[in-house]
Amino acid sequence: MKLNDLSLGILVLLCGGGIYLSALQFSPIPGQSYGAETMPTTIALVAIGLGIFMIGKAVVARSGQPALALADWARSPVALLGLSVALGLVLFYILFSRAIGFVPTAFLVIVTLMLTLRTRPVTAIVVSLLATIVIQQAFGRLLLVPLPRSALGFLW
Repeated sequence: MKLNDLSLGILVLLCGGGIYLSALQFSPIPGQSYGAETMPTTIALVAIGLGIFMIGKAVVARSGQPALALADWARSPVALLGLSVALGLVLFYILFSRAIGFVPTAFLVIVTLMLTLRTRPVTAIVVSLLATIVIQQAFGRLLLVPLPRSALGFLW
């Protein structure tokens, strides 16, 4: 899928505005001249500026590109199946990760997606296991992100 510069510029501008409005809700950190809203506000202002630039560039160029163009692969039933499975797996993770835990849920999500995309089963299982462990260690231990715990204590 490809958006022309005008459509993409409008999308970036709207997203930047949404980030900015969301950042206004963050509470200040006591004793500091900057707070939790500093980085999101900066990102939002850059996005707004980029959106305005892209819109201006598209208006000056006046290209006759369609607002949205689908690539040939996007019309493939296999690609649509992969997209549907990926969206379903994200929904599965959101709904069940707290009950099942991060490690089993992430493993199921990754291995299912890899098998849907026709990866060999042994490769899918090994890569899914390694990816799950690396992600859990990076986010759970290194970055201290509170990942959902499994009811089975040995699975983190």
